[in-house]
Amino acid sequence: MKKVAYVRTSTGKQTLGIEVQREALTAYKPDLWYIEQVSGRKEDREQLNKALDVLEEGDTLIVYKLDRLGRSTKQLVNLISQLDDRGIHLSIVTEGIDTSSPTGRLVFTILSAVAEMEASLISERTKQALAMSPNKGGRPKLDGAIKQSVIEMYYDYKKTALEISEELSISESSVYRIIKLYKLNNTSG
Repeated sequence: MKKVAYVRTSTGKQTLGIEVQREALTAYKPDLWYIEQVSGRKEDREQLNKALDVLEEGDTLIVYKLDRLGRSTKQLVNLISQLDDRGIHLSIVTEGIDTSSPTGRLVFTILSAVAEMEASLISERTKQALAMSPNKGGRPKLDGAIKQSVIEMYYDYKKTALEISEELSISESSVYRIIKLYKLNNTSG
């Protein structure tokens, strides 16, 4: 009977999160490790799929926290059902859940509902904040006058993208997008 550790963070910027999970799971002496950086809402996760493929009856999947496995109750319940059907146990370290017992399975189901509610609340707060914000997410729209100023400053006055961005109070990347869009070249006369 082997123990398989699964570690996940949402983005590549969360390397500390990976290290924290690895450190906590090391105490359980896993035989195999599967680590990835992908959204928990994504259904098809390469490393999770690999971990599930190597698990056999009597084995244990070990994760740091419930939300490392998924963000929706449906996703989590389907996963636990799949593991249960195959005779595979799930151990969730921070919640102290072990699905080898009926109580562990009940607690898992309750916590997966809480995890989904938490994700929904975060989404709702984000939508409310965006609704109140003048910037609705994404890049701010640049009006024609700003674009014309960029063109003149870059082409006629030979200013750098950084100088233009500072003078017009726009991002340097916006200046580069306009330069690319209009195929500007300030080396010609």
